[in-house]
Amino acid sequence: MANKNLETRKRRAWNTNVFVKQLMAISGLFFVMFVIVHAYGNLKMFLGQEAYDEYAHWLKGDAFYPLLPEGGLIVIFRTAMILFALVHILAAFHTWRVSNKARADRYSVKKNVADSYAARTMRVSAVILLFMIAFHILHFTTATIPAGFDASETSPYMRMIGAFSNPALVVLYAVFVGTVAMHIGHGIWSALQSMGWLRRNTQHVTVVIGGIVAAIVFVMFMLPPVAIAFGFIS
Repeated sequence: MANKNLETRKRRAWNTNVFVKQLMAISGLFFVMFVIVHAYGNLKMFLGQEAYDEYAHWLKGDAFYPLLPEGGLIVIFRTAMILFALVHILAAFHTWRVSNKARADRYSVKKNVADSYAARTMRVSAVILLFMIAFHILHFTTATIPAGFDASETSPYMRMIGAFSNPALVVLYAVFVGTVAMHIGHGIWSALQSMGWLRRNTQHVTVVIGGIVAAIVFVMFMLPPVAIAFGFIS
């Protein structure tokens, strides 16, 4: 009887852990999509000030109007971002706590594929990302830290120009984007694994795909800052 109860508890814990990892995977894939769309939007810097500012103001104001009220998209989006972030962080904390209690978990597949620098430093990169995302919001969104531009500057285009005319901010941004890319590179594999969508013969391919996506994200994000720093965008 005692063994049966123990097996029941183990099964419940197993199911809970799998469910939590799937929540973390879904929220993580949402952020990957957001990062790609965000990087694409930043490339509009190459179209000039008018095009970039119009795009930024469209996102914050007239997007999908009148289906949504003016500014409705950004409210919905930011609310979703906060909820997904909380889910991702809480799920990651739960997974970390469980893995510390039982390092020999059957669910943890052999890490011959993901046993990489990125895989071993996911938690460290996550902490770095939290601080740098906060800085990014305070820098560009709220202008609480108006490094490189005046806080009264309302043009998103000119804020980008002012910020990345400073080489130190370009380097800091490269570290930030590099951390994002590393997190995405391993996160794609981990998310698909948690969802049960991988097989032994597809694991290596997925790792390669994750690396390619991470590299593309890094290049897309860094093109505007580097172009500004070297005077191609002014």
